[in-house]
Amino acid sequence: MSGGFFEYQDYRLEEMAQTLRSKIALIRQKPDWEEYPGNYSEEFLAEIIKAHNDLLALRARLHRLDWVLSGDDDEDTYFSRLPLDLAELKLDNPDEDEKYIAEEKAEHDLWYKPKKDEWFSP
Repeated sequence: MSGGFFEYQDYRLEEMAQTLRSKIALIRQKPDWEEYPGNYSEEFLAEIIKAHNDLLALRARLHRLDWVLSGDDDEDTYFSRLPLDLAELKLDNPDEDEKYIAEEKAEHDLWYKPKKDEWFSP
């Protein structure tokens, strides 16, 4: 066995966290190509950052619980490994905004700036 108690749905929390992380970078950096980066208060940005960090922590916790509830690990393993998993989380770091901006820019260009020869012409 390798987990499965939650039918491997915990990955969705990580996807949501990554989506929020990209939005955090866009809000802070406000690149000129972004159509609506948002004009949010520092207080609201702090809430988004907290949600991002909380999602990552919840995902780690649920993943460990999954292994125990599926019979892969025992409670002692859960309690000894969870703090290590939580310590390794990549929480919000403004120094990494450029990485997320570059990923968002590539995605933006893929969808919003097609090359002329890629257009379908009947």
